[in-house]
Amino acid sequence: MDFSNFFLYTEKAVSEGLDVGFSLFGSGHIKWLVATVVAAVLVTGKYAGFSEDRRTRTRKNMALYLLFSEIAKDTMIVLVGADIMGYLPLHLCSFAIFGLLVDAFNPEQKITGSLLAYGFAPGALSALLFSNWTELPVFMNAMSIHSFIFHAVIVIYFVMRFANGEIEITYSGVWKTLLAMIIVSIPVLIFDIVTDTNYLFLYKGQDGSPLEFIWDILGVRFGLPGFLAGYFLLAIVVLHICFVLYSYFSLAIRPKNNVN
Repeated sequence: MDFSNFFLYTEKAVSEGLDVGFSLFGSGHIKWLVATVVAAVLVTGKYAGFSEDRRTRTRKNMALYLLFSEIAKDTMIVLVGADIMGYLPLHLCSFAIFGLLVDAFNPEQKITGSLLAYGFAPGALSALLFSNWTELPVFMNAMSIHSFIFHAVIVIYFVMRFANGEIEITYSGVWKTLLAMIIVSIPVLIFDIVTDTNYLFLYKGQDGSPLEFIWDILGVRFGLPGFLAGYFLLAIVVLHICFVLYSYFSLAIRPKNNVN
């Protein structure tokens, strides 16, 4: 096992021209995706047999894992000398940390279910599929391991709650989530423009993802306004696809009880 690049970070890998990364949907990437699916199935099955107290502990432990793993990642970034400006908790999946904490510690509220279904889980799944850390080793690297597990936990958290009938899927949740995303996106976009960062991938398309295609088609021709319009339309389409899929699975396989 080669641990020589274990603490390597993206900017250093790029600046030094290191060829140590992985390809999207290459063998290493596929192994992480398969491991996520297997973990989701196993955890969801185990969760179904837990008592209510153990379910509560499981949700809290997963939410706390996200929080402390993010703190550990940022601490490592500072210690290895990377620019922390590129690792602030301003991406959608970083906001999921706070969403899961609220959901786990205050399950009576009705807001986080929609955010999980239409925002955090699809965002985390997109990150797993179109990983933006491909410059790093796929296995023997702290940032890569953190990124795969972090996003997998978000997806698994939603799947285990949804499959066990604990999240209610509503069409109004689509528009509530879109509204929340717009409200959050405005200050983040301003921050991106001022600091030349790309949080929430609002300032330019993410390489290797559908956002790159939108930038190439609309961003190049119409600039940032065109890209943002395409981004918004894509979000509407994706969230409606999610609603259709969730509705189907709710009717087909999900238990009818324990919805809250």
